[in-house]
Amino acid sequence: MIQSMTGFGKATGEFNGKKIVVEIKSLNSKQMDISTRISGVYREKEIEIRNEVSQSLERGKIDVSLYIDNSGKDSITQINPILFESYYQQIKSLANQNSLELPTIWF
Repeated sequence: MIQSMTGFGKATGEFNGKKIVVEIKSLNSKQMDISTRISGVYREKEIEIRNEVSQSLERGKIDVSLYIDNSGKDSITQINPILFESYYQQIKSLANQNSLELPTIWF
């Protein structure tokens, strides 16, 4: 059976309320060249991912993409009230120092 080094694969799964999408693309090449695109939160897993890929494939230019979609209620970003107050105080101070009117925001 002929095996090609050129291919594309995509898998989607869900784990702990997070949708996980993995894509692997490969092109013919004499050496193993793995490049990864991983969410910053999971960057520490890059070596493990590279090891898994290199155990399954012999050679080629391989692109691995890992996307995490946290669609659960944990994905709502919370405002840090202490940081918000700090920003507000800095804006007030700068407006006062530069004889500017304090900005007003209406929603």
